[in-house]
Amino acid sequence: MRVAQAAGAGLRILLVEDDPGIGRFVHRGLTAEGYAVEWQTLGRRAQSRLASGQFHAAILDLGLPDADGADLCREARAKGNDLPICMLTARAELEDRLDGFRCGADDYLTKPFSFDELLARLNVMIRRSAVQSQDRIVLDGLVVDVRGRAARVEEVSLPLSRREFDLLHCLARQAGQVVTRGQILDEVWGQDAEVTENAVDVYVGYLRKHLIRHDGAPDLSTVRGVGFLLRHRTKA
Repeated sequence: MRVAQAAGAGLRILLVEDDPGIGRFVHRGLTAEGYAVEWQTLGRRAQSRLASGQFHAAILDLGLPDADGADLCREARAKGNDLPICMLTARAELEDRLDGFRCGADDYLTKPFSFDELLARLNVMIRRSAVQSQDRIVLDGLVVDVRGRAARVEEVSLPLSRREFDLLHCLARQAGQVVTRGQILDEVWGQDAEVTENAVDVYVGYLRKHLIRHDGAPDLSTVRGVGFLLRHRTKA
């Protein structure tokens, strides 16, 4: 059954495909489904984008003009990158498909393919990844490792204090929503803590200083008289 319109709202997909016809076909279809799609045609550019932490999944062509998609996938996995990857290829032999999985791809689709099949496979990959990565929050270039109590922006670690991390986790978990000062006090300091809402403003200021140093970090905005909002970075 076809996924409803805008099912991919808020999800970012990296498409790496040098064939203009296939690239336009996939880009147009995913955009219509609500996904934010970044389309790259060269492996050397895709390499850094795969490692950026900004995407929920990647669609990667096996045969690129300047690189082998399998090598890019293999390198990403060797560095601990668990981004869901669907490999696209014109190679339909069994051994070719097995090679695709051996390099670490989550799925493998041979050309020509129907958009509905690609969409269904993409949705399955993303759902499976969401279940497996409940301890990780990704927003733009920001990655919050909940279990490891660490955060980074585009592979650069943020030197956060314990309280700053708890505040970031609180805001990132509710990204796109306004979080009130009272909510933050309850979650970060505890309901019985003898601190005022001014402490929230102080620590938001500390956290904002960490984030604004990085172009890939999300925006941390103040909603006057209400609270704070962590959201996708606004393009200049």
